[in-house]
Amino acid sequence: LLGAIRHKGFIPWDDDIDVCMPRKDYEKLIKIFPDKLKNKYVLKSIERRNFMSPFAKIIDIRTIIDLKYVENKFENSLWIDIFPVDGLPSNKNEVKKIYMKVNFYRKLLILNSSKFKIRKGMLLRQIFKVFVILIAKLINAKAIVKKIESIALSNKYDKSEYVGAVTWGLYGIGERMKKSEFEKVIYVDFEGYKFPVFSCWDSYLRGLYNDYMKLPPIEKRKTHDMKAYYIGDDDA
Repeated sequence: LLGAIRHKGFIPWDDDIDVCMPRKDYEKLIKIFPDKLKNKYVLKSIERRNFMSPFAKIIDIRTIIDLKYVENKFENSLWIDIFPVDGLPSNKNEVKKIYMKVNFYRKLLILNSSKFKIRKGMLLRQIFKVFVILIAKLINAKAIVKKIESIALSNKYDKSEYVGAVTWGLYGIGERMKKSEFEKVIYVDFEGYKFPVFSCWDSYLRGLYNDYMKLPPIEKRKTHDMKAYYIGDDDA
C-alpha cells in the first residue's frame, strides 16, 4: 500500500508484498486453494501443516531462498504474505492491550525461528541474544501461534465496528480501521496495474507512518537479508 501510494509500485529497497482480507475470506481461501496452482504456487498455513505462523503465504515453488538470520524449514521460496483482518474493540485502551499481548508472543515466535549467528560488534549483546534464542526454541512454536490466534479471535469480525490486522500487526493501534471504510474498495496504481485497497488508506498510512510520503533515512531502508534463486518448473 505504501509503495503504491508513494512510488506507484514497489518500494525500491523493499522485497515483498503483503495482502490482507477479512477473517472469513481468509479461512475460505485456505480451504479452496488447490494443493498446487498451475504447478507454480502453493499456499502455506498452519491449517495445512506446512507453515508455522498465524498468517498464510502463497509461495512460488520455482524459486528458492536463503534467509540470512532465519532458520525455518517452512520458508524456502519467494512469497506473498496473506494476513487475516479481525475485529477490534471500540475502546482504544483495549486495542492497545491486544497488540501488546500479540507483540510479546510474536517476538517469542521470531526468536524461536532465529539462527544462532553472531554478528560483528557488541559481542556480549550478541551472546545474550543467542541465550534468549535458545530459551525461545524450548517453547513449542505451534502453541505460540495458537495463542496469537486466540487473542486475534477474541473480538468477532462481524460484530465489531473496528477491525485490523492483529496476528502480525506490527504497528499496534495504528492498524485499527473502521470496518465500513475497510470494506469499501478503491483502486490504486501499482507497477502499471490497478489493485484494490481499502478506502481509508490515507488515515491508515498516517496511523502507521505519520508523514508517509517522506522517505526514511538511508540506514532504515532495509530488506529481508536474503538471496533468491530461480530454479524453474518441476517439469522443465
